[in-house]
Amino acid sequence: MRKTCKWITGLLFLIISIQPLWAKEKTTVGILPFVIHSAENIEYVRQGIGEMLISRISGQEKIEVIGRESVRETVSEKELQNLSASNLDKLGEKLGADFLVWGSITKIGNSLSIDAKLADITAGKNVVNVYAQCPTMDEVIPQINDFAQKIVGHILGGMPQTMPSPPPSKEIVAARQPSGQTSREAEIISGMRGGRKGTFTSSINPDFINAAQPLDRKTFWKSQQFMNEFRGMDIGDVNGDGLKETVIIDSHNILVYQRKDGAFKKIEQISGKSYDYYVGLDVSDINGNGIPEIIVSSYAGQQVDSFVVEFRDGRFVTIASGLPWFLRVINNSSGVPVLLGQRRGIENPFDTQIHEIVWQSGEYREGKRMRIPQGLSVYGLTLDKIGSSGAERIIALNESDYLYIYDQTDKPLSKIAVFGGSDELIWKSDDVFGGSNTIIEPVNKSADSTMEIRESYFINLRILTYDTNGDGKREIIIVKNLSSAGRLMQNVKLFTSAEVYNLEWDGLGMVENWRTRKINGYVADYQFKDIDNDGENEIVLALVLSTVGTVKDRSVIVAYDLRGE
Repeated sequence: MRKTCKWITGLLFLIISIQPLWAKEKTTVGILPFVIHSAENIEYVRQGIGEMLISRISGQEKIEVIGRESVRETVSEKELQNLSASNLDKLGEKLGADFLVWGSITKIGNSLSIDAKLADITAGKNVVNVYAQCPTMDEVIPQINDFAQKIVGHILGGMPQTMPSPPPSKEIVAARQPSGQTSREAEIISGMRGGRKGTFTSSINPDFINAAQPLDRKTFWKSQQFMNEFRGMDIGDVNGDGLKETVIIDSHNILVYQRKDGAFKKIEQISGKSYDYYVGLDVSDINGNGIPEIIVSSYAGQQVDSFVVEFRDGRFVTIASGLPWFLRVINNSSGVPVLLGQRRGIENPFDTQIHEIVWQSGEYREGKRMRIPQGLSVYGLTLDKIGSSGAERIIALNESDYLYIYDQTDKPLSKIAVFGGSDELIWKSDDVFGGSNTIIEPVNKSADSTMEIRESYFINLRILTYDTNGDGKREIIIVKNLSSAGRLMQNVKLFTSAEVYNLEWDGLGMVENWRTRKINGYVADYQFKDIDNDGENEIVLALVLSTVGTVKDRSVIVAYDLRGE
């Protein structure tokens, strides 16, 4: 009996000790974002390689690829740049991965090289290596495909019979509609070959993809043409009727329209003086009385002369005038509107401190100074939580239209290092965004007082943040105005087309989720609000169709439904 008990006890111990071996049915693989060494933005290559590896490897029943979100939240750019055997083990433990895929992509001229590795975390060594020098993207793709096959073969012990076949050629894809994983890989490869940045397919509005399908005009709405040049646009219930109005400004007029039952109907026009020069517009309830104010930034005679209009007693009245600030409303990370103000500088109109403007004792007053570096403009700026720190950060366009992300600081912009590293500078873009034709020309006198030197400054576009896909993370919605002449001339920026981008922080930097197709015209302003009172926000553009030098100014309002319905 005693022997039997010992035998049973030993068997139970053996069963318990080896249980994890059969309990774990799948091998987990974490695919780290490849480190990029390039003077240009090749994020589309990194995304394409990552997605291709995921699609090839995750097709195996006995292999589980760790989700991209888990990788993004765990791995920092600094860790990627300084990978070693020791921190590979740590990353593997954090991710719960048996294997890690990592490597680098280097682009010099037209040549692109890939150094990719599969690390066995349990064994503490690299077991599969691929190094390839590729003169074209077409040669990159077979290398990545071969690497994926080697990974699967090593993990499963020999080349699996169920390995998905390589995607068909462009000609075959065009002739028939592929499905499943093969379709997805074909789209990824097509995007990589075409050098298209960002997501290669989209489940949202068909106009928000970079393929070349015919334009489906059911996915957007366009107003009638207006014979003036729009300067600004915003949306809100400015007359208290329970429906939202679209408020527009040109150089010296305020137009109030409402979209209802398919029509875009004029509600009110508030005309200023012919010499007025409106440069910015916001609609928001800053004074807290339940009716959003119409907040207009005006620049007349080299002086800031902003004002506020509100609907009272059945009519629109000016409740504040002669305000000395450039004004802009932003929504913070909690969605609370904040009115920012900036006084005009002497040499540079935006080289001054930015303050919160508050409503006190029946008037707008200068409140606390914002922890925003002096040297940034109140235009092309917002605050939101980007990254894992939980703190609001500054998202701003600089004078050259590059997008920057800073920690909040009292340092002047001139004291924040752009190159060589900075504690305050979190990230900067490789591409330009924004772009404006609305110009301000301060007059600077030279030593010879008879001579005037004029330098132009521009009112940049707003930056919006919003959780458009409902995943709990706010993305950046930003416009890029385009010019066939580029941005070489400092004082002249004639934009003729535009794109709207959606960017998201992936733990390492901002990556593109989607963008609209190229839109003919220049975006003077935009919003992500409900223009048609259906309870859903739309991307709404104030689009100028004509440019300087044409016979007549022409503008329209265009609204894109986010889901293309």
